[in-house]
Amino acid sequence: MPSLQLNGITLTYQQHGTQGPAVVLTPGGRWAGHVHAVVATELAQDCRVITWDRRNTDGGSSLALAGEQSEADLHADDLAALIQALRLGPCFVGEYAGCRTSPLLAFKYPQLVRGLMLAWPSGEDYAAERLPRNAYRKYIRAALRGGMEAVAQITPFAETLQHNPANREALLSMSVRDFVRQMAWWEVFFTTSGDLPVAGCRLNDHEWSQIGAPACITGGCDPVHPTSVAERLRRLLDCRLYHAPVMTRTEWDDVFDNNPYPVTSRVQGARIAPVWRRFIQESL
Repeated sequence: MPSLQLNGITLTYQQHGTQGPAVVLTPGGRWAGHVHAVVATELAQDCRVITWDRRNTDGGSSLALAGEQSEADLHADDLAALIQALRLGPCFVGEYAGCRTSPLLAFKYPQLVRGLMLAWPSGEDYAAERLPRNAYRKYIRAALRGGMEAVAQITPFAETLQHNPANREALLSMSVRDFVRQMAWWEVFFTTSGDLPVAGCRLNDHEWSQIGAPACITGGCDPVHPTSVAERLRRLLDCRLYHAPVMTRTEWDDVFDNNPYPVTSRVQGARIAPVWRRFIQESL
């Protein structure tokens, strides 16, 4: 997989398609760019699509083990560096299952964003309390009970150490105290965000309303991604295309409860690709 050395770190990415407007896709959770294979392939028929591995996911990018900002802010800064290095901006940016990184990019680096495509945004108190359990708490627990060797055995760290051997040394050389403090710091950005438009994204209503890029919003249909979150974003952003959830709650439960997330992501990608393609075409 191609990679770039930017600001002392490695960022890995994948290109799908070579012609048409540039589109950069960001996954949610702790997943790397591979989970967007379906939507990327679909959009690549008309666009130059880039998927990328955020740090601290199961991909090949470097680890992020320190920082005063939120983790989503760190990812947004990395994404800005990637877009600039590949000379993609201004470009369309798309994100589903979370929607924390791309809005921060649009807020902090408006000159890089041509259009903002968000689907299944997560928010409200249930998401703000539930998501950090997987995003931070299990790593804190492992570090306190088994040290950094225990952390290295838990997904996604176990996978990223295989993709990028340099990450092993970086992780194992960190003290348990410093690691736990950093994870706990980032967790606080999540657990205090239930009243904000998107869980884990520090932007308040006024700051969201300052994002000038035209937006495409598609709602979720489950407690972590309630439709009401998308409707709130619709009111705050310059929403050129709003789409109701592309899956029913029954469909979502059937897929999500019986399959690991990458399978769910492929279903999501197939449903959201036509919506995003329409938005891109209408924005040109």
